[in-house]
Formats: sequence, C-alpha cells, structure tokens
Amino acid sequence: MIFRDRFWGVIRSGGSVSVLVALVLAVPISTPTSADILSKADARIAKAAFKAIEAKRPKRALNLAARLSNPVAAKVIAWHVYKNPAFKRPFTEVLSFIAREPDWPQQKKLQLSAEESLPRGVDPANVVKLFKKRPPVSTTGKVKYIRALMDTGRKKQAIPLIRDTWINGNFGKHQERGFYRRYRRHLSRADHRARLDRLLWLGRYWPVRRMLWKVKKGYRALAVARLLLRHRRGNVDKSIAQVPAHLKKDLGLVYERLRWRRRKGKIDGALELLKGLPPTLPHAERWWKEFAYLARKELQKGHVSEAYRITKNHGAAKGAAFADAEWMSGWISLRFLKDKNVARRHFTNLYKKVKYPVSRARGAYWVGRAYDALKNKSNAEAWYKTASGFPTTYYGQLAIARLSSVQGLELPPQPKISKKILANFKKHDLTRAIRILDEIGERKRLKPFVRRLAALDPAPEWQVLTGNLSRQLGRLDQTISIAKKARQKGMLLPDIGYPIIRLPKTSINRQGRLAEYPLILAMIRQESAFYVKAKSHAGARGLLQLMPATAKKVAQQIGISYSKGRLTTDPAYNLKLGRHYLEGLLGDFKGSYIMAIAGYNAGPSRVKRWVRKFGDPRDSSVNAIDWVEMIPFDETRNYVQRVLENLQVYRSRLSANQVAQTLEGDLNR
Repeated sequence: MIFRDRFWGVIRSGGSVSVLVALVLAVPISTPTSADILSKADARIAKAAFKAIEAKRPKRALNLAARLSNPVAAKVIAWHVYKNPAFKRPFTEVLSFIAREPDWPQQKKLQLSAEESLPRGVDPANVVKLFKKRPPVSTTGKVKYIRALMDTGRKKQAIPLIRDTWINGNFGKHQERGFYRRYRRHLSRADHRARLDRLLWLGRYWPVRRMLWKVKKGYRALAVARLLLRHRRGNVDKSIAQVPAHLKKDLGLVYERLRWRRRKGKIDGALELLKGLPPTLPHAERWWKEFAYLARKELQKGHVSEAYRITKNHGAAKGAAFADAEWMSGWISLRFLKDKNVARRHFTNLYKKVKYPVSRARGAYWVGRAYDALKNKSNAEAWYKTASGFPTTYYGQLAIARLSSVQGLELPPQPKISKKILANFKKHDLTRAIRILDEIGERKRLKPFVRRLAALDPAPEWQVLTGNLSRQLGRLDQTISIAKKARQKGMLLPDIGYPIIRLPKTSINRQGRLAEYPLILAMIRQESAFYVKAKSHAGARGLLQLMPATAKKVAQQIGISYSKGRLTTDPAYNLKLGRHYLEGLLGDFKGSYIMAIAGYNAGPSRVKRWVRKFGDPRDSSVNAIDWVEMIPFDETRNYVQRVLENLQVYRSRLSANQVAQTLEGDLNR
C-alpha cells in the first residue's frame, strides 16, 4: 500500500504542544479560531489569580477575580477555589455557585467542598432543609445531616442513615471514633460485621484494625485471617486454623485463600478452593481475575475440561467479568472441546447482555463462528453482518473479512455543523473557559472542562466541535476520549477519534523493515492517545511510551544523543526512537505484526516464550486469531487487538483506494 509522500515530511523539534499542533495534518476543522478572549489586563490578573491558588491563597485569588472585566474568567478562578475543600470557603458561597452554574464541571466535587465547610453553628432545621434539597455526597456531609436530623427530633429518619453511613462511609480516624461514640446505641453487631466485611474486601488495613474489637471473637479471627492473607503476612495457616468451623466457608476468606495460593504458585491448591462455590458471587470482578488466570493455566496444560468448568461457573451476573467469562466459556467450547452448540449459547448470551460496541461485536462475531462450525452459512453470515456494524472494533473487522458482500472498511463522514449549533457552542461559558485557560498557559487544567463540555449535548455535531477545540489546543488525548465515549453510545466519529500527524523521516533499519505509516499512528493512539507528556506508572514516556532504558539503547544504535527529558517534550525525538525500536521488532520477528506489537508492549523475550508454548503464529498450522486470544496478559492481549483495529481505521482514512490488506491478513503476516 502506498501513501503520498507529504505524510512523511520532516518536522522540527521544539515546545511540545506547539510542535504537536504543527504535526496535525491540515484537516477540515469546524471549530472557529477566534481572537484572544481576554484583554491584556485581564490576562495578567488571571495569571496572578492562579499563582495565588498555587500558593494556597484563595482569598487573594477571589479578590483578583473580582477585578476581572471578563465574567467567565472570574468564574474560572472561583471554580478552582470552590472545588478545593482545603480552602474551606463559606458553604453558602459554594452552594450559590453550584446553583448558578449547573453546567460547570465536577458538581459532586463542588458539593463535597461545600459540605466540608458547613460550620457547626448553622440552624439544624436549615441544614435538614439544605440536604433534603441536595442529598449529601460525602461522609462528612452525611454526618452533619444525621446530627441535624437528630437535633430536630427526626430520629426515625436518622437511624437508617446512621447505619448506612457506618457501613459504607470512609471516615478519618478521629471522625470514626466520634461517630461511633455518638451513635453506637443505634448500631447492631450485624452493622459492624457489614462494615468490617466491606473494608476487608477493599483491603483497608488500618480501618480494619480499628474495627476488630467491635465484633465477636469468631469474626475477629476471620478478619485477622483475611487481613494476613491479603497482605501476605506470616502465620497464615495458624490464623486460618483459629477461624471457627462455621465461618471457614466465608466467601471473603475463600477468596483471600484462593488469591494467596495463586500468588504463591500453588495452582492445585487454588483449584481445590473452587469446589462448592455458589452460582452468584459478591465482588464478581475480583473473583473473575482469579478464575481467568487459573483457567488459562489449565488450558496451557491441556486440561481443557477443567478450564471450561472454571469459566462456566464464573459467578458473575453482569459487567466486564460476565462478558469475559461468557466469551471464554464459548471460546473453549468451540475451539478446544468442539462443542459448537454450547459455544453458540455462551456467545449468544454474551451478545444479549452487553451494551458496549467492543463486546457486542465480539459476541456477534463468535456466534457467527459457531454457526460456521455448525455448517449453517446463512445464520453465520447474518451474525457476521451484525458484527460488521461495529467497523472500528477488532471483532467487527474480523467479521467484515468473512463477508463477501462487504468490501473494505466504510467509515461515516463527519457530521455537518449547523450555524445554530456552532453559534451555541461558541458562546457557551465552558467553550470560553477552555479558551481562557489556554490563553493564560493553564492547559494542565483543561481536562475537566473539555469532558464536561462534551457531556452537555450528546449530538454528534457537538461532540465534533468539542473534539476539534481540544485538537486545536494540542490535547488530542481529550479529542480521542470524546470519540471513544461517543462510540460507546453508537456514534462513530473517525475524524476526531483517529488523529493524523506527520512523522519525522528515518532511515530503514538494519533488517530492512519499514513500519507503515498507519501502523505507527495506530501504536501512538493506543500508547499515549497522542499526549506528548504522557507517563505511565511503569515509567514509559511520550507519544510512543518508551522506557528510558530502551530509548537510551535505541539512541546509541542510531547514533544520536540521549535525553530523558526530550522523551516528553520533543515529539519528533520520541517518534524517531520509537519508530526505530518498532522496526527492529518487525525485523526480529520477520514482519509478524502480532508478534512485534505484542513485543512492544510486553517485551520480545515474552513473545518468544509464548511461541514456545502456543506455537508460531507465522506458521500456517497455527491459528493466529487463537494465538492472540492465548496471550496470558490481559493488557497485552487487549493492546494487540486495539492496535490492529486502529490500524485498519487509519488505513481507511489515509487511502483513497480500497484497502486490500484485511485484519486477518495482518494477523497472518
């Protein structure tokens, strides 16, 4: 496939945001580029106000805001002051702002700030009136509401709230002690056990310790055993032995024992604990992580029936755990047990009970695969057609490859923006607030405003306008986030969801493998969402999320100086190093996309290990789709699928001709 040379133009290095904006290709942008909103005087005052906020001087910040001639700028300053509970502004001030500005971001956070600052001397009748109108969102707010209810003789109304707050509230040490002393006579032992159980599931070490003396000896022993297992402390066998017989099957204890054994590599012992579990489990997402790990281990050993038994009895009724478990049960049935009808039932169940495009496409595609295996071509094609209705998803694209009636990837055009919507967007306070923050150099504060602006109107035109505004300000990550949320609601917005930037020129590496332009864009979208300053918890940096040690090694290989700082400030530098590293992986794996992509995420040594376990996906005897599904790391498996689906969309966006290379072709390279 050939793309025009203009996409490979040389780019200069410099300030990260301005350079990234320069990298974005010239595409039609509907959002107006207006002149500065603030006068020079207002800009100086606003900058000074933010310095006051940084210096924790809220009163000075508000005094400066009062001098601003631009009312939106004044609101921006006030919002930043009011949302911070530590500033303890009068609750009437904060509530007044909330009432006047319901469209502004983080309303819950603003209310929490107001609740924190509510003084004790307020008439309890007024407090009750306040919280009836706007129920408390924080533990502190609930405590104040309870006190007001009790002080006004509303004991019957207060007691259920006392119990609920005790069980589900997150208290500070002193606040917890005061609440308990004041209301202990309204709390039962069952309430204490419920609170203790919740804290144990959350792994809250010190709050659990404070609760131990509030329950009877048997439950105390149970809690200690769960706590020691969770935190992998010593004497776990002794602590389990001290748990009374009637509590030995407590699901929290079984879960912690299961998790402890899995982490210690005691797989057979972990499997023993799965026997006799109920059909529905609390905290199903946590259980499923353990089940999925054990099922994959059994699958690798060739214990297919045991793997299916684990996944079938997943205990989840809804959510991501349910979706993954039903899919995995169906996949094992179809591809390993060869039980096509059972597989079809699992996949159909998955499709019917999920709502997000990725999961619906997955369910529909695999129902089609089950019907294919049953030699029912008409039903198979109908389900592939259903899956193809999600063309930006991995499984939707796999379905398209199996439909003779669908040629290539068809993406919808960008919606046309009416003058009315454009006018409403331009004059909206949040649009102006975003531009003001950009003007005064406070781009780090844009995120909640962009998110809230997008949430105000579900219309695709509004989403595009918000996305383009974010793109103009160099925050393509927010643009992509808007498009992803729109996709979850059934709207495809490829122009804002798949940004296109120019890449620096580079020489072909030693293996002669040149990464195609759409592949690099697909990688950037998944790695950093085009956020130049992105840093992962593991320490990866920049557009292509390079680990500093890897970047240093690549810099030495290609003969350029290494700078850790430039990885998050110079997009051209990051792209040059990341592209060379990717091309090296493509060379090492002889052009295999799935191996190179997996290696970029998990490391090439792990990919070689998986080849030894699952076979070589470049070999025609190995099913590449199944090989990807066998990747044991959820993150890497998801990463490979997301990059490959991005790749198909970018090819479609960049090529005026029909895209010949399908997803299945990429899998089998």
